Amino acid sequence: MHKLSSSIEKELQTYRISLKDEAQVSKSFDHIDELLQYAQARTGAETTRVAASMWFRRYAFFVTAQLYMISKHRLTWNGTLQDMGVLDNLEDKNWLPNFWLKNNSWRDVSEKDSTLALKSILSRFGAEAILPLSKATKISKLVLWENIWGYTVWMYAELLKQPDIKTRVETDIERLLEDEIWMNIERHSPFKRFIGEKTIPESMNPYKRVTCCLYYQIDGQEKCSYCPNKNC
Repeated sequence: MHKLSSSIEKELQTYRISLKDEAQVSKSFDHIDELLQYAQARTGAETTRVAASMWFRRYAFFVTAQLYMISKHRLTWNGTLQDMGVLDNLEDKNWLPNFWLKNNSWRDVSEKDSTLALKSILSRFGAEAILPLSKATKISKLVLWENIWGYTVWMYAELLKQPDIKTRVETDIERLLEDEIWMNIERHSPFKRFIGEKTIPESMNPYKRVTCCLYYQIDGQEKCSYCPNKNC
């Protein structure tokens, strides 16, 4: 177990991850009701269903960062959801918070254990956050998974450009698209449903969602350019 180098910490900042308390408002959400109330207040969402999706559009950075660390560096964070705080600049009207990792403790992931490490991220930081929100607000789990996928597909498109790790990244992507790694999480890989028969680069040109994230229901906003819902 070890701490990250300053160069890797800088990479994580791309995904709005912070390992230092930046003197912003730090929030931790121990209860779903508290999280939804805060998300509604920060986004202006009229319903908890929309608030859940808007939260996940932000939280997706955190999950994508965890997958990035495994695929890029074969490192995984020794933390739980309870060890993550939200650094919120209240003057930021777009509500783009950073995610504060309360400890900088990481462990190496061997090639043999890389599948289990990816599955752990999907379970601990994906399903364990999605299931209670979906149950509380009746929002489709697919919408929340696709909010994660929207950043994950971009992240992997960038990693595939790096020749030294390209083969390893391709293997990780294949695993995430297979149903086996999703056992006891989802019946089938939602990532496979989102990408269909396209490759990662193909899915980015242009990127198009399968589900609607409900962003258009925020007052003053229009639907996303990649929204599949023609009726928005």
